[in-house]
Parts: sequence; C-alpha cells; structure tokens
Amino acid sequence: MRIYDFFASHRRGLWIGFSAVLLLLVGLAISLRFHEDIMDFLPVEDSDRESLTVYQTLQNASRIVLIVESEAHGGQAETMQMENAIDACAERLPDLVTEADLDAYLEHLQFVYSQIPYFLTESTLGHLDSLFSTPAIRSALQRDKTILATPGTGFLSAVIQSDPLGLVPLGPGNSPFTSVDGYMMTADRRMAFAFYDSPYGSTETQRNAALVDSLNAVTDELAECFPDLKIRWIGAPVVSVGNARRIKTDTLLCIALSLVLIIALLAYAFPRRRDLLLIMLSVSFGWLTGMAALRVATPVVSAVVLGIWSVLIGIAVNYPLHLLVHQRYTTSVRQTLDEVLSPLVIGNITTVGAFMALVPLHATVLKHLGIFAAAMLIGTIGFCIFVLPHLMSDEKTPIREIKLNTERWKNNRNGLKVFGQWAVVGLTVVAGIYLMASGKWSDGKWFDSNLSHINYMTAEQRADFACFDSIGRLVSAEDNRKYLAPEARTELQHRAEQWQNYWSSHNADSVVACIRREAVDVGFRPDVFEPFYAVLTDWQPIEQIDTQMLGELWPGKFDAAGLNAHLTQGLSDNFDYIGLCCSAIVFLFLCLSFRNIWLAFIAFMPMALSWVWILAMMQLLGMQFNIVNVILATFIFGQGDDYTIFIVEGLLYERRTGKTILPQFRQSILLSALIMLIGIGILVFAVHPAMHSLGSITLIGMSVVLLMALTIPHLLFLLIPEKWLKV
Repeated sequence: MRIYDFFASHRRGLWIGFSAVLLLLVGLAISLRFHEDIMDFLPVEDSDRESLTVYQTLQNASRIVLIVESEAHGGQAETMQMENAIDACAERLPDLVTEADLDAYLEHLQFVYSQIPYFLTESTLGHLDSLFSTPAIRSALQRDKTILATPGTGFLSAVIQSDPLGLVPLGPGNSPFTSVDGYMMTADRRMAFAFYDSPYGSTETQRNAALVDSLNAVTDELAECFPDLKIRWIGAPVVSVGNARRIKTDTLLCIALSLVLIIALLAYAFPRRRDLLLIMLSVSFGWLTGMAALRVATPVVSAVVLGIWSVLIGIAVNYPLHLLVHQRYTTSVRQTLDEVLSPLVIGNITTVGAFMALVPLHATVLKHLGIFAAAMLIGTIGFCIFVLPHLMSDEKTPIREIKLNTERWKNNRNGLKVFGQWAVVGLTVVAGIYLMASGKWSDGKWFDSNLSHINYMTAEQRADFACFDSIGRLVSAEDNRKYLAPEARTELQHRAEQWQNYWSSHNADSVVACIRREAVDVGFRPDVFEPFYAVLTDWQPIEQIDTQMLGELWPGKFDAAGLNAHLTQGLSDNFDYIGLCCSAIVFLFLCLSFRNIWLAFIAFMPMALSWVWILAMMQLLGMQFNIVNVILATFIFGQGDDYTIFIVEGLLYERRTGKTILPQFRQSILLSALIMLIGIGILVFAVHPAMHSLGSITLIGMSVVLLMALTIPHLLFLLIPEKWLKV
C-alpha cells in the first residue's frame, strides 16, 4: 500500500519504470525460438533420450511404407497392376526400396531355427506333449504341404525344413506376406509394399510435413494413372505429421471459439470497454513475462507450451477480475486494493508454488510449462497490484451480475444452504466408498502411459499401421545387440531349462521316428527335416551368452520392455509427485499466510475433497490421466486455492466487520470459473484424443472445484469453534 501511495504521487516514475521493464520483456520474448519434438512430453533424461533415439532407429521409426491395394481379388492381372504402380512410383522416387532383403531374413531365420528352444513362448513350452502327439504332427505336416503348394511361397521351404511343426511363432503359418516377382505382398496378394526412409526421423514434424506433402503429390499422380488401385503412405513420420496437423487444427478452432466466448462473457459482465481493455492488458503483460522467463531458462522451447497459455487465462484473469468487480462495492481504488490485496497475493503465492512443482520434472514440456505458468502469474499479479490501480478510476465499475439465487444463501444458517452442504458431504462419502470398492484407491492405477491412446490416427491408418508393424522386422537390417532388456538372459536360461527338463523324461528319438513316418505318408522325403531332428536330439544350450549372441537370441527385444517400464514408472511417478508436491506447497503457504492451521485446513479441504469426486467420476466414466491431461492436477490446485482463499477471506471479513463482502467475491469467482471452463472445456469438442481428454477432465475437475469452494468452507465455519479461528 505504501508503494501504491508513492506511485500515486510519482506517476512519471511509474511509467518510465514500467516502459523499461516492458522493453526488456519484449526483447527477451522475441529472441525465443520454438521446435516440435514429441519426446518432450516424456520424462526422459539424456541417457533415456539416447536410448529412445536408438529404439526408433531399430524399429524403423523413420520408415515410410508405400501401400498399393487392389480392391479386386489378387489375381494375376491385379498383381501386375500393383507391380507397375510400384515401378512408376520408383521412377519418381529413386530412393524407394521396392524389394525386401529376403536373403538376410532367411539367414537370420536359419539361426533362429537352430536355437528353437530359446524362441519358444511360455504357452508352447507348457503344451509340448500335445504338439508332439501323432495327430498334431500329421496336421502340421499337411499344413506345410499346403503352404508349399501355394505359388510364391517357395522361399519358405527352408523355414519348413527347420521347423515343420511350427513351434516358433515366426513360422510360415504365421507369415502375413509373400514375395512375388521380388515384390513384397500380403499372402492374399491384395496389397503390395515398398519402402522409403525419411531423412528427418519420426519426430521432426515440420520437415516431415513437407516430405509427406511431396510423397502425397506422387501418390495423387499415380492414382490418376491407376484408378483401380488405392495408393497411400503409412509410417511413424506420416502419423506424426497427421498428429501435428490435427493438433494445430483443433487448437486454432478451439482457441478461436473460446476467445470469442470469453470476450463475449467479459463484454457482457463489463459493459464499459475500458474495463475489458484493462483485463486484456493485465493478462497480456503476464503472458509477456512468461515468454521472457522461458527465454532466460532456455533459448528453444516446445511450441506445445505456448499452446497451453490460453488454458492459463482462466487463472490469470482472476487478478484483474477481483479488482474490477470489487471496485463496484468501494468508494476508492485505494480501498479496493486494500481489501482484496491479501487474498490476491496469498492465492498467487500458492498457485505459483503449485506450478513451480513442475520445474524439477524430467519431462521438458512440463518443466517449461511450470516456468511459463509461474512467471505469467507473477507478471499478471505484479501488473495488477502495481500498475492496474493507477489505470483505474474511483468511479464504480458497472457490472452485470451473474446470479445463483444469492438471496437464498445470505444467511449461513439458511436451511436450504445447510441441506446442500451436507448433501455434498454425503456424496463425498459415497464417492470415497466407491473408490475403495473399485480397488483403485490402493493400487493407484490412474495413469495411462500407453501413448497410442492419445495418438491421432484415422481408422484406415490404424489398420495400415498394424500391417506395417507385422512386416517391420523383415525389412530391417539394423543390429540391436547392444540395447537389450536386462532380464533377457534370465528368461532365455529359463526356456532352455524347460526344454531340457521336458526331454529328460521323454524320448526324442521316438518323436523323430513319428515325424519320419508321417512325412512319408503326407508326401515328404523322410530326411527332409534333418535340421529339426538335430534340434530335438542333439541341441545343447549355449554356455556363455554374450551381448552379441544375446542380440541374435532376443531379436526385436531392444530395451523396449525395460525402457517402456522405465518411462511408464516415470510418468506415474510424475503424476504422484505433482499431486503430493502441489498439496504440500499449497497447504504450507496457506498455514504461513493465515497463521492459523484451522483456517488453512478450511481453505485446503475443498481441494482435497474435490479429488475424491474427480477420481470417482473418472472411474465411473472409464477415464484416466495421461501425459497431456496430467497438468490438470496443477490447474486444480492453482485455481481451486484461489477460489477457497477468497471465500475464507470473505467469511473472516464478514465475521470481523459485519459487512457483506462475499457476493462480490462470489461474482469474480463465477466469472473466473466460467472463463476457465470455456478456455479448456471447449477442448472437449476437439478430435485429437489428447486434447479431447484434457477438455473432458477439465469440465469435471473445475466444476467439482467450484462446487466445493462454494459449499465446504461455509460448512466448516459453522462446525469449527470461532475461538479456534481467532476471529
């Protein structure tokens, strides 16, 4: 207040200082650069990021697959047409790979089938008796003969020789493709494939966008030449580009719609245009402060962070709203500032603390979001308490009220109000019991770490991607020996022991004799399966499985399991950390600010009880937190404590002075809540799953927080003795 009094008589110094600060912030903000990298969402350290890069390389994450599909049955004419389409595409794209490295694939399979026990699944090892029975052997050999009689599958003869019973899942009966004239096709010859590698990997969406556009231009041209074929591209780069474009489209549409609705709401509530301009100036200065703080922290930031700034409007707008709404009920700007300063600053400190809890996290987006949000709110509150009062006038602010039948709720002991409060308590108990009965209260499985669930793909892309995954290993020549799950050796040793234990009590020679007899009956030579006989009778485990050998025995099992488990645990730990840390920070600052643990308890309980409702409703609706909507945890604490602090301050003020102040506090809370719901809740109309989930949970979370803030503090004030509250 002394600072306000000083600048009230030294306006020139205020504007000179403000201009200097503004120039500094603008200079920092305009030097900030942006990039798009989906790995910024993940809680990865440098070593994890390197492993992810290796994993993407091994899994052909940069590979784009050309799919040529014939709508007619895969006859000779259709097959030739698909081959011609691939050749035409190769003429336009010299780097297009039209043939798979089948020789390398078969060489790998020869090693696989020489070490069959290491590749058996738990299910296969548990049913060896039935697999080696005479009927099963006869059936398997008849299937083999049928496969070899099919045109285009001659290259699988070596596979059948090595594993006629199909013990290994890689066997011919499970093969989804075939080779025809050197081209790779599905077994029914309805689809043909060719391959193109993006030089930008799978995460550089800006560069890949231009590449995908050029590839689509080629397929559009081919579609005119081959109208009977469906020609398209699939692969991680294509999906990443589709995700980025879907996010941008949804963001632009939702932000445009939300801004229109927010401005319309503020214009309705504040008919004087000057007040609307002051609100926009306050939030804009805060946004500029956040940008400058990001530039100080890092020269490059994920563009996703700036996309979330609109979400923060609902919190930042609180501060100018409270000042302007309260101005209607006072006689001067100084009185307005004096009466709302305490809840404003306390609410800002707790909210900033909640967002600062994101800074220590390893996920780059969450770290930068914490810095940006904290700085934005500090900048906004700074503008509101040091600059905004000098732009306001002592004239009462004209406001159109948003009413909730406030006349019914003036008396704290009003029967209807008390009934509503106890109804909320009763429903909270029911929600808690439901959570405990569901089992999730104890296991804490609230977090969905499956990134595919928040990945946008069309139905056709999902089907194509599944097909692409099934042929990915065939076209990969990468070596993954150095990047293997640590549990691989233990698992391989377990499989070898199970295989040996089985043959210690069974006669391998009798099984070989049975296969020879059945082979002759089916039409094979009796000695054609000699490689398989050797595995049954003479196989011995490898004495020392070194890293290189492990890579051969555990193909495709790059640290995927270990790394995925690590990231999953990291994501879950981040979620737990955000909840616990935000709770501790908010409650600590409430205790320090109110200097009374009971007042802090009253202000904190609505947020704590809100989570019981939120989790119960999510469980009921089958919803989970993910790497995108997990930031709602900070919004709940950031916004919820602002609401409850103002209600508690209003209740204290009315008890101390006998004057009514809650209606004006309630007005600003309702306006802020509506803006918050519009700003984020509008995302429920987004098509992208991640954005849709953020909007859905926001509608639940903020509605519950508002309900709790308007009911629980009143009830607790009735139940807790006045002497404990020091009022």
